[in-house]
Order: sequence, then structure tokens, then C-alpha cells
Amino acid sequence: MRRAYVHVFAIWMAWAGAVVATVAIGIAGGVYDRSKAGVPGTTLFPFFSWDFGWYNAIAHHGYPPVADRFYAFFPLWPWLLRASGSIPDWQLAGALTVAASGLAFLGVAAGSPGGRPRQTALALACWPGSFALLLAYPDGLGLAAAAWAAALVMRERPVAAAPLGAAAALLRPNGLLIAVPLALLARGRGPAYKLAAAAPVAAAVAVEIFFWERSGEFSAFFHAQRLWGREGPRGIGNWAGHVWSLFQAHTVPLVLALVIGCALVAFAWRRLGLLPTAVVAYACAVPVLLAATQSLQGFTDTARCVLVLPLLVVLWRMGSRYRPWALFAAVVVAELLGSGLMHSFGRQSLFAFPIFWAIGEGPAWLRKRPLAALGFAANLALALLLTRFAP
Repeated sequence: MRRAYVHVFAIWMAWAGAVVATVAIGIAGGVYDRSKAGVPGTTLFPFFSWDFGWYNAIAHHGYPPVADRFYAFFPLWPWLLRASGSIPDWQLAGALTVAASGLAFLGVAAGSPGGRPRQTALALACWPGSFALLLAYPDGLGLAAAAWAAALVMRERPVAAAPLGAAAALLRPNGLLIAVPLALLARGRGPAYKLAAAAPVAAAVAVEIFFWERSGEFSAFFHAQRLWGREGPRGIGNWAGHVWSLFQAHTVPLVLALVIGCALVAFAWRRLGLLPTAVVAYACAVPVLLAATQSLQGFTDTARCVLVLPLLVVLWRMGSRYRPWALFAAVVVAELLGSGLMHSFGRQSLFAFPIFWAIGEGPAWLRKRPLAALGFAANLALALLLTRFAP
């Protein structure tokens, strides 16, 4: 087994090298917008674009005394940046991010219920969008903390898992959700397992209390989410509106496609059964959903959502020991979709890490080399879009 983790480390090294090399080539080729850099003039500046500036501002100035957009960002990452002392913030952030991405690969692989760490690490490396673990954001550290909390609980070390679960909840809002599988695994077991499940909840509550005390508003975090455009389920109406606009603009071909799709679904239902029918219906719906997107960012995030949803079904069908993790991944994805905004779905859905177990330990066709090569190429291509839109 030790040899398998050496392979995981090698996979991570190859992945990180390929992503960094791609970004360096992109910088040399002038494909990135330097104005998006959180710290102008920083080496490999695309990794420090967009939200890094917000975290860095919190690290230097703290949270403002009134509820605003800053309260969408959880405090542990800016506190770590503030602790850098004489070391420039971006250098500490870069070092932490690289280390965290390696720990995330090892944690996701170590938690593999089926004991296939190498295949799981390959799935993560080839996932379109996993390059985001090298951004100077808390995502990599949050994924590492949650994955190792899961791995330690499954190795019957719940006391060690508790602070890691708490750290995940202090780093990212959806870090709290790791409490879901930990609570399911704690049923009928001792108080140490219940401590591991309670730790993320306690940490998330502490963050909300801190935000309340600092801003004077009880719902500072939710107010900040609305300011960023996450309006909850009512935002789903925007997606329906985009689909309807597509139908209005292309009525005849879409009606014809709808008739053909219904015929295919009916045929599958009569001849093949429920699951093949669902697959056919999904395959017919996907092109419409992708065509209804109105920007490159919307297209890429929707495409990654289209990939994630079938993997949740695969997880549910992999047996009882995967069920807590299937529920966890489904809750993470549901929370993202329920926010009413698809922006950053690809990056934030990485936290639903059991989907990589579905690839690494599920049906063999998911591990076909052409699919892996296509996914890895897409991952590097997405890295070249870093400053085109927020990842």
C-alpha cells in the first residue's frame, strides 16, 4: 500500500507540473489579463487572480464593521495570510496552496473505500477544473482537511479527524457539509465519533457568531451571498428563462428535437427499462442545457455540472459503504445548484470529492485512457482561461 501512495505523490507532481507549465506558457504568450491579479507583478500572477485580492484585503484590514461582500469569505485563510509576518502574503499563500493540493490528492486517495488510491488520484488529476486546487484560495486546504477527516474516521481515528473537520468549516462555507457523512458514520459508535461529526458544525456556528459580532448583522454571511448574486432557489428561474429564450429563438428545430427525444425515451422505456430510459432522457436534455448558456463561463460550469450529476448516480449504486459519501456529494452539489448561480460551480464542486471515488472505483469504462486524456487536456485548457472569468 505504501507503494500506491508513492504513485499518488508522483501523479500529484506530474499534475502540478503540467498545470504550472501551462500557466507559464500562457503568461509568455500573453493570454492572461494582468489587471485581474490580486497582487500586481506577482510571479505566476494568474494563480493569484480574482478572489485572492479579497482574502488579502481581509488579511490586512480585517472584516469591515458593516455587512458587505467581504462576509462571503470565511476567516481561516485570511488569518493564515496575516500570520505570514515578514514573508510576503502571496509567497506564503503560494507555498500553502502547493502543499495543500498535495495533501488533497493524498487525502482523497487515502479515503478511497475500495482501496484504489492510484486510480482515485488519477481521476482527480484528469478532472476538468482540478487545476483550481493550485489557486491561492482556501479550496485546496479545505478539500485536504475534509478528505483527511473522512480518511481518519474510516481508519477509526475520529479524535484526529475532529480538528480537520473543524478546519474545513473555517475555510469554506460548504466545509460544514463534511459533518453529514461523519454523523452517519457515528451512529451506534462512541463519543469520539460524535465529536468528529460535531466539530465542523461547531466551527461553522463560531464563524457565524464572529460575523454577527463584527458586522452587527445576524445574517451577514447570507446577505453577502445575495450581494454576490446567490439568491437561492428563486435564481433557478433565470435558468428556466434562458431555456425558454432558446426555444423562442429556435422554435422549429427544437420542437423537432423534442419530438425525436420523446420518441427515443419512449423506445427506451418499452425495451430497455428505467435506468437506460433515464440515461437517454438525460442525454437528450444536456444539449439543450448547454445551448441555453449565455457565456463561456456559463457553458464551462454547466458542462462540469453535466459531468458531476451522473457520477452521483454511480456513487449511489456502488453499495452501502458508499451511501454516506454519495449523500455528502449530493448535498454539496444540491447546495451549489440551490444557490441559484452556476458561477464557480466547477471549482466549488471539487469539494464533493467522493465523485472521484466513483471514477476510480466504479465502472471500468470511466477509467478508459481516451477519457482520461480528454479530461486532462480540458483541465489544462481551462487553466488558460483563468483571467477570462472567475474560476
